Amino acid sequence: MHQLGHLLGLEAPDLRAPVGNQSQGSRRDGKWGLHIWSGIAYNAGMPAGASLRDQTAAAVGGTRARSLYFDDVWTWSRRQVAALRRGDWAALDLENVIEEIEDVGSRHSDAWTSYCTNVISHLLKIELSGSGEDFRHWSEEIEAWRDSMFDVLADNPGMKHELPGLLAKAWKRGRRDAVRELVKHGGAAEAAVERRLRQSWELQLPQECPYSLVEIAGYDTRDKQAVPEPEVWPVPVARVLNERLGTNYPLRPRSPERRGGRGS
Repeated sequence: MHQLGHLLGLEAPDLRAPVGNQSQGSRRDGKWGLHIWSGIAYNAGMPAGASLRDQTAAAVGGTRARSLYFDDVWTWSRRQVAALRRGDWAALDLENVIEEIEDVGSRHSDAWTSYCTNVISHLLKIELSGSGEDFRHWSEEIEAWRDSMFDVLADNPGMKHELPGLLAKAWKRGRRDAVRELVKHGGAAEAAVERRLRQSWELQLPQECPYSLVEIAGYDTRDKQAVPEPEVWPVPVARVLNERLGTNYPLRPRSPERRGGRGS
């Protein structure tokens, strides 16, 4: 979907139709015979006592705006912003404006989930892969993705209550990606061997995420002063890195120390 981030922060009156005038899809209002679209009444945002002629014009205007959304979204976005700024609620394409505003939030949660997915996949590969030539590169990528996770959450602190659900989604994707990469690192040349490798890894990898959010993110997301720390790793991953790279990461679960910095 196209993004309209600049719509956020603009306030408008409550344009929801009364319960009796709401529906799913499109239907006709019993009194006036005018259409109501997807739970938003034809007269949403109209002044009380607006004439039937004004209400009809608003319904027609909304239909044209919806058509423009699919034909020329750039022009649609400019007209919708202009209508918001002058308070012309009848000219708003409410369905698509609402959907675009919702999409702004989804964009940030999707970004955090994507970074988290990458971290999980690399943690699994470090822990389980017998090949060590990529370990340093993988650990450096994890640190970069942790920073990106931190930045997204620092800019959108209201997302914190959604993290359990986002983490569950990231685990499923990260596990799937890890299986694929581990099979690739196995160097199977034949399809039958590749299938056996895939089945083997599917059995070896846990079904539930073995890492805490602190171990994945590198810091305690509940701590407003905390930032990602390079010393924080799951114990099995830290052990492999210490053996392969000569590092000295702690081999015990711990929470990062409170530290000032980028947190807010």
